[in-house]
Amino acid sequence: MKEEKPKYTSESIHSLESRDHVRMRPQMYFKKVYTEKSLDRLPLETACHAFDEVMDNNCNYLKITLYSDYFSIEYDAGMSLKPIYGNDNKTHAETIMTTIGACHNQKKHLAVGDEFCELGMMTINAASEWCKLITYSNGEKGEFLFKEGKTEARTICGSDEKKNYTKITVKPDATIFPDLKINPITLQEKIDVLRKKFVGLDIQLHMNTN
Repeated sequence: MKEEKPKYTSESIHSLESRDHVRMRPQMYFKKVYTEKSLDRLPLETACHAFDEVMDNNCNYLKITLYSDYFSIEYDAGMSLKPIYGNDNKTHAETIMTTIGACHNQKKHLAVGDEFCELGMMTINAASEWCKLITYSNGEKGEFLFKEGKTEARTICGSDEKKNYTKITVKPDATIFPDLKINPITLQEKIDVLRKKFVGLDIQLHMNTN
């Protein structure tokens, strides 16, 4: 008796959100991470916006801090908090963090996008257990909390602090990257190479095991 092929209906076919696809097929997006068996590239690609601003002399320092199971980056340039109309009124900052391709497409310098946006912020965010973004830009302060790439909370308000600043904290999801860690020695080697590329950018690597 010939076995019947399963029948698919409109109810059984659904469109996955980009972040869901990243979480279901991480090997497609993080090929080099799995090949290198290291998360070293995550902090550096999270800093892609900073490198873009360095090219315009708008960013002078970058601080990378490694914790026991997460990392943060801080730099002296802000992400725009202006809304992008037609995109659910999301700000530029939130769009970069949650929309696939937005990180690369909003780069002012294509060379930076090509080299440091291979993953893109949305992909890194989607593969995190949680991610936090704090940014100051043009007299405004934005705070965002993401869980598995989805916006959980956001606060945007005026700020009396006349500064441009961004801090992104990422906790890679251990279920997606089992047994993979950031190696501070090899990460420092990559930072040393970047210092030669971005002359004048003060890049610091700190360890915090708390």
